[in-house]
Amino acid sequence: MPIKISYRKNQVIKWLNSRFPEQDWKNVLMDCPPIIWRHRWNDLAKKFGLPYSKGHLQNLDSQGEGPGSF
Repeated sequence: MPIKISYRKNQVIKWLNSRFPEQDWKNVLMDCPPIIWRHRWNDLAKKFGLPYSKGHLQNLDSQGEGPGSF
C-alpha cells in the first residue's frame, strides 16, 4: 500500500511564501482544507493556482526542499 503524504495548510503557506514571496498565499489557500494530501496536489493546483505538479513536489520532498521539510 502506498504511503500517503500530507502537509498542514500553514506548512504549505510558509513554504510557498519562502519560494514566491511576491504572492499572498494565505489568501489563495483560504478555502483549502487544513490538511493537504500530496496525492491531491494536482487537483488543488488547478483549483487554487498552486505551482508545481504532484510529481515535482515529490521530487522536492525527496531532496528536503518541499513543504514537508519545514
